Amino acid sequence: MITEPIPIKFNGKTYFGFKKIPTWLKDRFRKEVNYICMDCKKHEDEVGKLETHRIIRGCDGGLYMMVGFNHPLCNQKMCCNKCHKKYNYSKKTGDY
Repeated sequence: MITEPIPIKFNGKTYFGFKKIPTWLKDRFRKEVNYICMDCKKHEDEVGKLETHRIIRGCDGGLYMMVGFNHPLCNQKMCCNKCHKKYNYSKKTGDY
């Protein structure tokens, strides 16, 4: 599925976010965290391929932002499947 970037203005600059994360961006994020889960600190080799978690849910307007993890617009973190399950809002709240 191809998703179009959504421009976001912040501090005089334009950044881009996505409703559905493109594979190339997910791969960039995995590389940026050295393939280590941001919660349990385990490498992908131990826990399986990392997943991208949106901090602000998509149904609440949260986007996967094309910024680094230390940027104020960052709305994602990389987690292993086990850690990502902690954040699975849809199963906890039934909002979807």
